[in-house]
Amino acid sequence: MIDMKTKPQTIAVPEMLAPILPEMEAVEAFLEAQSETVIPQFTQLTRHLLSAGGKRLRPAIVILCAYASAPERFAGLYRNGYAGRHRLAIIAGCMEMIHMATLIHDDVIDQTFTRRGKPTANALYGNLATVLSGDFILARAMRHLAMDGDLRIIRQVAQITTDMSEGEVAEVFLRHQLELSEEQYIEVVRRKTAEFLAGCCRIGGYLVDAEPTVLDALEQFGRELGIAFQITDDLLDYLGDPQLTGKPNGTDFREGFATLPLIHYYQSAPESERQRLRDEFGTDITPERFSEIREQIRLTGSLRYSEEVAERYRQSALMRLTCLPNSSLRTTLEEVARFVTERKY
Repeated sequence: MIDMKTKPQTIAVPEMLAPILPEMEAVEAFLEAQSETVIPQFTQLTRHLLSAGGKRLRPAIVILCAYASAPERFAGLYRNGYAGRHRLAIIAGCMEMIHMATLIHDDVIDQTFTRRGKPTANALYGNLATVLSGDFILARAMRHLAMDGDLRIIRQVAQITTDMSEGEVAEVFLRHQLELSEEQYIEVVRRKTAEFLAGCCRIGGYLVDAEPTVLDALEQFGRELGIAFQITDDLLDYLGDPQLTGKPNGTDFREGFATLPLIHYYQSAPESERQRLRDEFGTDITPERFSEIREQIRLTGSLRYSEEVAERYRQSALMRLTCLPNSSLRTTLEEVARFVTERKY
């Protein structure tokens, strides 16, 4: 259990999250407490996983949606009240733990050995212990949610984890396929990424008993933001700085995952180029060859098209927030949405 009366752990958060720094520190303290087990080696592994950091976007979204839905509580119960802030940190932290459990399993499945420039747990401890640690983190999150007892939140988490699993499986079965429509791509993205953010937003609303219309708006905000987030992530595979993203450009292409820039380019490419792409897709092409492909995708406007699609989803997401009261917390939530499609990592 975390002690909310003690000075919280100091962490580095993006400047835009400064208004909720105490809450993010409380989440970090909660996550640190979850690494403790009766097995010293397991504690070390779990601590490595939970301290990996990252953007902590999902717990921040839970907190911001709660406060933006009821800004009057920001200076009241949830800001200064022990019980309310304690619960907020636990629920937001649980959403981060569920997210991290999925990343752990992804790293094992994809044989990823570095993330954000650091060795992954499977690189350090092996696949078996890492998978079991992911299961443990997920189980511990679900235990905390069960102890909280809010059936609305438990049902929401059950639904979004089901959607995530279906999205991941659908992506596996579509691997090495270039004959995909944009609609098929968006549906996979919705399930594997967007529904989780949508659930985080709705859960934030549940924490302040927001009205049904606000809950629906928050959920749709998260869904559209999640799609924009994933398209941006896929663009970074073409445009990102590997020093910032922590992985080489072209990883999706080499692993046989067709994302929007490639799908759009493939649909308009001449047959000779389409055949070459089919032969090379999912193979370990050289960096030089990937640079050639990327340049063709750029010249034909497919990168720009993908940026425009991400921006449309972001703008639609921002419109969902107009039902919320004007407040500094709503502004912060809007800044997070802007960060999603402007980030470089």
